[in-house]
Amino acid sequence: MTVHEDLAEGFLEDFQEEPAIVAAMLKLRKRHINGEMDEGGVWSTGYADALGSSARFRPANWPLHQHAAFFKLHSLIGGGEVAYTCISTGGTPGPDADREGNAALLAKTHPAFAAELDMAQNGADSDGALEWSEPLRISRPTGSFFYPTSCQESEKSILACPASIEPGWAPLEVGDSWASRTLLHLWEDGAVARWPYGSSLIWLFINCDWGQRARAGANSWSVKPASTGPQH
Repeated sequence: MTVHEDLAEGFLEDFQEEPAIVAAMLKLRKRHINGEMDEGGVWSTGYADALGSSARFRPANWPLHQHAAFFKLHSLIGGGEVAYTCISTGGTPGPDADREGNAALLAKTHPAFAAELDMAQNGADSDGALEWSEPLRISRPTGSFFYPTSCQESEKSILACPASIEPGWAPLEVGDSWASRTLLHLWEDGAVARWPYGSSLIWLFINCDWGQRARAGANSWSVKPASTGPQH
């Protein structure tokens, strides 16, 4: 078992001490299996697969510790400890073997960013890197929710506020990547950029306030309120 899977196993063991957390995790697991995590609203355009995906296993067949990692990620984002933004590219990624094709699509990434694919990889910790040289405005959830309409059947939406992130970089993971791997990047690197299969967007996740990694290290972030404006 890898380091990131060990991390996920640890979260699962911790969750099992709290029946309410286990119930919430299993509820989210059902929504994930039913495909409800990418249906409109802020959690669309590949959100679920950005957290974690596997070509070998459908969500219904994931090991339970990966559902624990998925739940932890979703909770960190909803609580504002991890901020995010979506970044346009030249299209959806192709197979890993088509690195030249994927690199060509990444060359069309939004001009505020530079996305570089490792053309050899050879066991590297990531598929490439995403960099930004200017302060970045991204969304940081507040942990609160609101109802967008007065309709009784309306689903509540997460309330997010704009935040400013200093220039920096994030490891880039293309295609499939376990939720536990996404979590470990956030812990070790302070950020991760996910470009999942089927999505033309890169999801950039920034560790703002989770654990020791959020408070120390070369890639920890100064998060400030930002004026409103369009996201990338």
